[in-house]
Amino acid sequence: MAKSLGPKLPPELAMRLYQPGETNSWQRVILVTTMDEDGWPRHMMLSHYEVVAKDQSHLLMLTYADSKSAKNLMSRGQASLLFLDEEMNYYVRVKCAPDKRKIADASGEMLFSAEVVDVLEDRFPTTKIISGLKYSGFDPGMSEENRKRVFQSLANL
Repeated sequence: MAKSLGPKLPPELAMRLYQPGETNSWQRVILVTTMDEDGWPRHMMLSHYEVVAKDQSHLLMLTYADSKSAKNLMSRGQASLLFLDEEMNYYVRVKCAPDKRKIADASGEMLFSAEVVDVLEDRFPTTKIISGLKYSGFDPGMSEENRKRVFQSLANL
């Protein structure tokens, strides 16, 4: 059963989202769930290039502006981010709002500011996730070099 840790990111998750550093972190998939207007969950996958911790209570998220998930974030203002891998198992609930700031190298994407509402840790001493979802390659709409510039822009906001 998941245990609430309150409205702040644990230090190791905040650090991973602030300064991913290792290649392994860049490849990790962040599962994000929003709610469609008909009540069904809508899932999307983001990378550590697209989610940055500004501190333990605030994130910036970048997603395609024309996606249903972006529309859900604009209309409902809520999402859950799942960090599930061999190092950590966290569900992060956030309240989101569109952020008017623009990222020059990400013209087709929309920026959201997110406030952490609750972090749930799902960990048992007798079980362990032995792998997580990972990306290989890059988004065909943006080169890896450009994605790194976008991350730097997010980190500098």
